[in-house]
Amino acid sequence: MEKIRVDWRESTLYSECSWHQLAPYIGRMKSSMAHSLVAQFTDVGDTVYDPFCGAGTVALEAWRAGRHVVAGDLSPYAYVLSKAKLNPPKDVNDAMKRLRMCWAEATRQVPSIDLRRVPRWVRAFFHPETLRETIAVRNVLLGNQEQFLLSCLLGILHHWRPGFLSYPSSHTAPYLMDKRYPRTRFPEMYEYREVYPRLFAKVQRAFARTSEIDWKLSRIVEQVDASAGDQTGRCRKLSAIITSPPYMNSLSYARDNRLRLWFLRVDDHRKLERVLSPRKNQFLAMMRCLLPKWSSLLSSGAPCLLVLGAVRKQGKYHNLPQEVRQLVRGTNCGFKVTGLCSSVIPDGRRARVTCRSTREDTILLLRKRS
Repeated sequence: MEKIRVDWRESTLYSECSWHQLAPYIGRMKSSMAHSLVAQFTDVGDTVYDPFCGAGTVALEAWRAGRHVVAGDLSPYAYVLSKAKLNPPKDVNDAMKRLRMCWAEATRQVPSIDLRRVPRWVRAFFHPETLRETIAVRNVLLGNQEQFLLSCLLGILHHWRPGFLSYPSSHTAPYLMDKRYPRTRFPEMYEYREVYPRLFAKVQRAFARTSEIDWKLSRIVEQVDASAGDQTGRCRKLSAIITSPPYMNSLSYARDNRLRLWFLRVDDHRKLERVLSPRKNQFLAMMRCLLPKWSSLLSSGAPCLLVLGAVRKQGKYHNLPQEVRQLVRGTNCGFKVTGLCSSVIPDGRRARVTCRSTREDTILLLRKRS
């Protein structure tokens, strides 16, 4: 079996590229893991494909390491984040110039925003004037396809800290914290919050840690259902696939992002949830369909790295990496298993401390058969 070097144990909170922190994303792969896998299994100038790109972690690390990138995800939120990270402004001055232009356009829209058209559950998170400003600038950023600035806005949408826009709420998933911070005791947390200075500060923070990047490298990012077909028809031959497919309904990608999805004009997050978080049988059927497709996109011996998790659901343990391993061995999918390693997920890395269903990450290394 091939050895996979595990060198991503340390925290990257204050060392990773700050573009990784534009906005939170549950289940986001650790950036140091993505960096290590890209470095170990690809070379400069290669093309890396992530069909379930999520927050764009693999895609950004591949681009920063001098690789061409193809990435896709069905989630509108994942698409916006990944597009933002692979198409950022040239520098902070460029970002601020774009922000000022968009804000000037948004201010003209604010008086016409009718909050009666906004669902009551959305209105519950914001002071009315803050919500009007947020919707207005959202409209402009979407219309101008300013995904980087839009991601910054989504990143400050809800929290209990003063630099964010909502009433006191959790950060990763939108839950009001009005019992912890009752209005009678914390009236300042329910006052109007001006959007522009908070968004301005967020954009500045987004450029706190960046590095030199080759802007000539190709970066294809699309909102696409990987299980329905590939998005690689107009790109060069792929060198590697590195991805973390959604598995066994263990994370609620739509429900936990429902407020951000509403601002991206997704009205029914429940419908999206059923697609983004497949159950076990759906997941295995999807992998059975995708593996032969992925094999056809790679050269002989090229790697396909799957980051999976062993899951405990309703008191039953499911060793999903082992089941995918058996699927590869038992079908003519064009791959062979050549490596495997596992890494325990510390509780501090969990989006919700109460979530214990996934205990470890397992990296399954496949190689295309000759």
